[in-house]
Amino acid sequence: MNSNNESLKRILKKYNLKAKKRFGQNFLHDKNIINQIVKSSSCDGRFIVEVGPGPGLLTNAILEKETKKVLAIETDKTFLPILEELKEKHPKKFEFILNDVLKVDLDKLISENYSVISNLPYNISVPFIISLLIKEQPVKWEKLTLTVQKEVADRMMAKVNTKQYGRLSVLTQWRCRIKKICEIKPSCFIPPPKVISTVISIEPKKNILTPSVENFQKIVSYAFGFRRKTLKKSLSKLEIDINKLADFCEIDLSLRAQNLSVDDYINLTIGYEKFLK
Repeated sequence: MNSNNESLKRILKKYNLKAKKRFGQNFLHDKNIINQIVKSSSCDGRFIVEVGPGPGLLTNAILEKETKKVLAIETDKTFLPILEELKEKHPKKFEFILNDVLKVDLDKLISENYSVISNLPYNISVPFIISLLIKEQPVKWEKLTLTVQKEVADRMMAKVNTKQYGRLSVLTQWRCRIKKICEIKPSCFIPPPKVISTVISIEPKKNILTPSVENFQKIVSYAFGFRRKTLKKSLSKLEIDINKLADFCEIDLSLRAQNLSVDDYINLTIGYEKFLK
């Protein structure tokens, strides 16, 4: 048996802990994968936010690096004893808060730029990522190193004209550069999830000031809200003449949402904003 598997089992037994389905918990125990996550995060000298530290194996690996500070955000209060021990061991370098990260405004909480490292609970991965993608420029987050479901990673990296290409693909690729680090087998977790996981690295593009996030999201959401319909149908809810908009942007309204590139959506939204004036 993997020694880290045994180590995690000892931690869970010591504190009488178990993964809770309602929190989407699956605890990563594979040391090689943990080290790969930390190495790819380039965390030295950075303020690091870890979402869902749980039993703390990844947290300890991050703290072993030359990080500036580590802030852990945990929603499950049963991990409090582990967090308190980490605070006692690293009093100047480690802080934690008990809260749902979706209810926390990281930009208000942290006064400097930060990076996020997390084995994200599957049930919050997409809303958490989107909450960072749509922050106003210049963003304060510098890098995201995240473990997500393979299906989510595939959607984020999907190319135009593919089945996986959708709203998440467009939002991510509009404002970020995304890279696949590795895949993780279910056996690397306790309990093993029913899906394969993927570690991804996301970095923001600089100076994306137009179009506005609000209007870009609106156009993309309308388009993919009826992805089987043509754009003429899906964009008909817009409060402007979509035929004039399409002519101005040189967009064929007989196409469907998955046929437009990220640049097409940027141009469509810029055109929409001009027609609103």
